[in-house]
Amino acid sequence: MGRRRSSATPSWFPTSLYRSLPRLWAGLVAQVQHNLRTGGRGLVFFAIGAVMLAMIGLLVANFVDQLMLSVRLDEQIVTMEQTVTALATDLNTLRDAVAYAESDVNVERIAREQLGYARDGDVVLLPQLPTPTLPPLQPPAAAAPAAPPQPDNWQRWWQALFPS
Repeated sequence: MGRRRSSATPSWFPTSLYRSLPRLWAGLVAQVQHNLRTGGRGLVFFAIGAVMLAMIGLLVANFVDQLMLSVRLDEQIVTMEQTVTALATDLNTLRDAVAYAESDVNVERIAREQLGYARDGDVVLLPQLPTPTLPPLQPPAAAAPAAPPQPDNWQRWWQALFPS
């Protein structure tokens, strides 16, 4: 069997400190009681010390909160800078597209390709396509024998479901 522990202290906690804590508390309580009984300057210094410790604790907590907020804001700044860079690239691309669309070169290209305009001195070639000719109509041939009349749809269904 393993060694039994004499107390329930965690393994990482120094046992000497754990054993001396009751004596430390007892000494602190005895000092506070003595100061309360005497009502001297010791009590005032103790109260001021307690208030100072509380203020220091609050300042440390506020400082940590400010550090965490600063880290979050730095991450947001990086993200926003990346977004601004991407938007600036898009803006430059759109400005270039607008400049080309409004340029004389583009206007002339559209006039020539889509509207069929030509400059003075240009030779315009218009292709002449032959007009299709239709073959002469033949008179209808002799009437073909008439097909027997088809039964109605419901009669075909009747025959399909109930053959006779």
